[in-house]
Amino acid sequence: MIQYIIEDLDYKTDAKKFDLTIERINQTGFLKYILFLYLLIGNIIKKSSLLYKIYQKTILYKFLAGIIILVFESNTEFDKLIENNKSPEILDSKIYDTIVVGSGPGGSIAALRLTQKNEDVLMIESGKAYDPGTIEHHSLAQTNLQFYKQGMNFCYGNVPMLFAEGSTYGGGSEVNSGLYFKLTEPYKSVFLQKANITPNEWDEVEKKVEDLISVQQAPLGSFENLKSALVEGSNNLGLICEEIPRWRQYEPIVEHKSMQVSYLKQAEDRGLTVLTNTEVIKIDLDKNLINIFAKKGGKTINLRSKKIVLSAGTVGTPKILKNSGLINSKIKFNFHPMTRCVVDYGEEVNDGDLFPPFQSWTRDYKFKFGYSVSTYPYVKATLASLGEFANVSKPSHLVSYFSSTVLDSSNGRLMSFNGNLIPFIYLSKNDRKKIKEGFEILKKLLSSTAVTNVWPKTGISPMTTVHVFGSLPIGNNSDIGLNGELLKDSRVKICDASILPTAPWGNPQAVMMVLNEILLDRWILSFKIE
Repeated sequence: MIQYIIEDLDYKTDAKKFDLTIERINQTGFLKYILFLYLLIGNIIKKSSLLYKIYQKTILYKFLAGIIILVFESNTEFDKLIENNKSPEILDSKIYDTIVVGSGPGGSIAALRLTQKNEDVLMIESGKAYDPGTIEHHSLAQTNLQFYKQGMNFCYGNVPMLFAEGSTYGGGSEVNSGLYFKLTEPYKSVFLQKANITPNEWDEVEKKVEDLISVQQAPLGSFENLKSALVEGSNNLGLICEEIPRWRQYEPIVEHKSMQVSYLKQAEDRGLTVLTNTEVIKIDLDKNLINIFAKKGGKTINLRSKKIVLSAGTVGTPKILKNSGLINSKIKFNFHPMTRCVVDYGEEVNDGDLFPPFQSWTRDYKFKFGYSVSTYPYVKATLASLGEFANVSKPSHLVSYFSSTVLDSSNGRLMSFNGNLIPFIYLSKNDRKKIKEGFEILKKLLSSTAVTNVWPKTGISPMTTVHVFGSLPIGNNSDIGLNGELLKDSRVKICDASILPTAPWGNPQAVMMVLNEILLDRWILSFKIE
């Protein structure tokens, strides 16, 4: 029934791409039922030209068109990529010192620090493992193989938003752009106060993290061919503009310093055992041991350890705790609402990586602007979300930009339903006013430059968020201690973005890593691990 939208977009029938499109729609959870009903209605009213023109202007049509464009414009030959299967022999009788759930930056930190203490550590990851560099960054293959629900993850509510979570060995570090957003003022002071961390302690650990993942700026000379309406427009409006460093090694070869090639490599060298394709369902706390119940290949397995580190993410970690009957408090979370623009430069500027990246700020630090994912399939899909379906320019002429806003109070709530936690958000009238203000500044700074076009022409783009965090904030949750430990039983440690006490700017991974390095050290000391 989606065939008529495919035809609207002038794509030829392709069975594989059709199936991939349906597969992505099926990943949208509850929304898929609304989408399929919507498709049915469109098929019925297609004979009425007036009704169908109205239908094509709706947000659901634009959303579905974006999915189709992403699939049909992308390389779909990724089914032969080789999984690096990590399935060791797990003995029911074995008792580990610590089991770490999740292999993203938080879990990777825990794995390395505990193996450095000569602990016998098992890491459990729900996703698959692929060798670094074998999957093209910002590709359909990556979203299909390395993102939770293929990137079709939603916060529901009065303004539904997409958000992305890595689901692969290495977690979000494998799928992000390696952008390193430091904790900065005016948010740093409040953050450190709530986390009970001194500025000197933070700066010292931050430097250690940066060295381990090779945080670097682009080499001299990389700016020579840079064409950026963001940089020029920010200067025109008097905004603060700076390069964003990356987790990236530039010499002798360019290499993204994900967890697999930094923290996890060192932990594996020290004896870390890794179990992929395994989802932890719940845990049971006995007096002497922790029982971990997980699903692997349709079977339930029972693993045991003396301690456990939960690094399953902002939604996944509280889900495990909730299903285990270990938390009672209402689960809220923070998020960064984002809006997007697409710019046509009228000349060759986009190689898909926009190297090096920049960000800009309003001087009151209310709004932040930067590049978005700008490989052509994603840019064209973004155009569809803005109501622009024509081939308006050459792929290499188009770049996507975003406006991000930190709200005074992010009203996100995780609601329990049938063993799952469903994210809901509420944006107040003032929230939407603030977001619109940031979007208008973005359009103004882009339009102040000599670009050919800026979209959308009118209105505001649909809102998205790629960052959710703070569902179990330290210092503001009755179930969680200041070290990120479960107050009912300190053998349970949370080590991911869920414990962020306040909202930082940009991708929270860097801030989360520094925070968890500090809190993990404190937790280890509390157990007197030598």
